[in-house]
Amino acid sequence: MPTDAGPLTPVCSSPDRRLAWAVLARAALTAPTAVERLLATTDVEDAAHQLVDGYETFSVSADLRERAVRDLDRADAVAARLLTREEFEWPAARLAGLGTPGVGGRMPVALWLRGPARLNAFSGHSVAVIGARASTQYGNTVAHDFAGHFAQRGWTVLSGGAFGIDAAAHHAALAQDGATVAVMATGIDRYYPAGNQKLLTRIAEHGLLVSEYPPGETASRDRFLERNRLVAALAAGVVVIEAGRRSGTLDTARWAHRLTRPVFATPGSIYSAASDGVHDLLRQHKATAVTHPDHVIDAITRPEPTDHH
Repeated sequence: MPTDAGPLTPVCSSPDRRLAWAVLARAALTAPTAVERLLATTDVEDAAHQLVDGYETFSVSADLRERAVRDLDRADAVAARLLTREEFEWPAARLAGLGTPGVGGRMPVALWLRGPARLNAFSGHSVAVIGARASTQYGNTVAHDFAGHFAQRGWTVLSGGAFGIDAAAHHAALAQDGATVAVMATGIDRYYPAGNQKLLTRIAEHGLLVSEYPPGETASRDRFLERNRLVAALAAGVVVIEAGRRSGTLDTARWAHRLTRPVFATPGSIYSAASDGVHDLLRQHKATAVTHPDHVIDAITRPEPTDHH
């Protein structure tokens, strides 16, 4: 597990500055545009003061500061930490595309992390292995084989911590003592889905749980969709194992396209509805067909062609 890619001590070591970032992270739940505008022109501590004092103007809660204090306390209680844009560990290069013209999907104000791994330790060697929650045995086997191979090769396996393909990928990486990261759609102190509590606990102990949502926050459909952009952004490439035509997995693939991340897909049976979305991606040339995990690694690490003209 790579843990030596930066200091453990946050750069924003001042309690006031840490609280200011927590205020902005909390405010971004309801006023993301206002928070971004403030950060573009104002120091974080001044921005936090403006939000707290002008809560009515910014459409944030009157007890914003108190909520941020509770967020930090809840994070401390589960040995989680708040990572801000000012810190060495912040994956600036990975997240840089978010919020740019033609891409959309704002950059997170801050991230809540739980686990021993460093978020910037895998910047060039991370693969998102994603797919259907209602996966088939075939899909689980493929996900397990691909993710296990990635872990053996020293690549970090990213996924969403959900049932099905996500769980198979995380389990495979852990079985190889490899690095794995689950990007959550809930607060970092909540294990969701509850049925994956043992798995998510293991990831928190050996890998990393990541969320842009403050502790205590619950899941919603919008948050799963927002989470998808972070899965795509943090990965060097995205592998879709199984997905039906209406699968949320396809949303992650769309984010990967916007962020110019390569998308790969493993074909399934032509009779399996669980692979219909995958086959659509392949037919529309929105993914590259792969039948071995080395195909993914080779494609990601292949040097860009040089234009001699």
